[in-house]
Amino acid sequence: MLPLPRRLLPIVAVLLGAPITAEMLQAYLPLTGQLAQSLIAMVFLAPLYGGAALLIREVTVRSGQGWTCTLLLAAAFGLAMQGLIDLAMGGQENPAIPYWSSLRDPTLIPGLGVSVFPTLAWTTGHLMMSVGAPLALVHALAPAHRGRPLLGRLGIPAVLLAGTVIGVQVHIDGRRIFDYVPSFGQVVGVLAVITVLAGLALSPLGKTTRHVQRSEQVTAALHAPDPPARTVSAALVVTAGATAKVAIDLLPPTWLGVAILLTVVAAMSFALRWCSSTRRWGPREVGMLGAGVIIGAILIGFLSPLPAGVTLTEKIVQGMVLLGAAVAAMTLVLRRTAPSEPPAQGTPTGHAP
Repeated sequence: MLPLPRRLLPIVAVLLGAPITAEMLQAYLPLTGQLAQSLIAMVFLAPLYGGAALLIREVTVRSGQGWTCTLLLAAAFGLAMQGLIDLAMGGQENPAIPYWSSLRDPTLIPGLGVSVFPTLAWTTGHLMMSVGAPLALVHALAPAHRGRPLLGRLGIPAVLLAGTVIGVQVHIDGRRIFDYVPSFGQVVGVLAVITVLAGLALSPLGKTTRHVQRSEQVTAALHAPDPPARTVSAALVVTAGATAKVAIDLLPPTWLGVAILLTVVAAMSFALRWCSSTRRWGPREVGMLGAGVIIGAILIGFLSPLPAGVTLTEKIVQGMVLLGAAVAAMTLVLRRTAPSEPPAQGTPTGHAP
């Protein structure tokens, strides 16, 4: 682990970047276009969203796991957010979002009080935006910290404590907004799924994928080394990330939407595993994928319903500023990272965040 002055910038980047990517890109909040309120919200939510991303990264790095571990833990965090913290999973009404019922009712399971589509969509959203995107950009833009912890013996408990304090405040606010308290069965059910996801993350499934090459005997017999792995076009990676984000957010909140969402997530998972094991896949590609999903979320923000009290001009201006920042981040990734080298035999291609 490098000295604190060298770790400070990436820590702050994740702390402040995660609330932006998680909550502000899609322009659905009443504070859309309000700079002062947005900055206050960003700082307030930093220990919760950014803290969770940093702690997930610490678990991945310190346990020697890979991006699969990170994303599974991100899914666990997304489930905890809606089931235990902000209580959106069981909320029947949300005065700030007039289309809440139409989002929740079509796939509601009455006995459980849980709606399947928004639960899956929000979990995927947290996976991609609250944790995945900010860590992907830091992974690409902070090469000295790849595979190294960012938080020390004091940093871990400090971030955990700060995140817990903000999480309690958000929970209290969730009780007020939704006017309900989760039942014992709901809490146990959410904790059980979180435990399963965490167990999978820390299992061999969560380790980095490896480039499978031919054995030395086969290579010797052919008198030639394996051909180098092909590169993946940066434009293709960005487009795929943006398209996946837009596609997920445009799905109807119905059982058909559930089926398509699961198909998209499965296809994305397969594509990432395949690319990281058969193509040149490294920091450049990871960063471009993070930039892609961010751009996709901003584009969806232009299409989302206008929040109460927000003018169309305010919404468009915020979207254009965020889009410019996302393009700048993408450009920075392209300039600061080179196309990934072909993996050596037995060398992990999916680096820890």
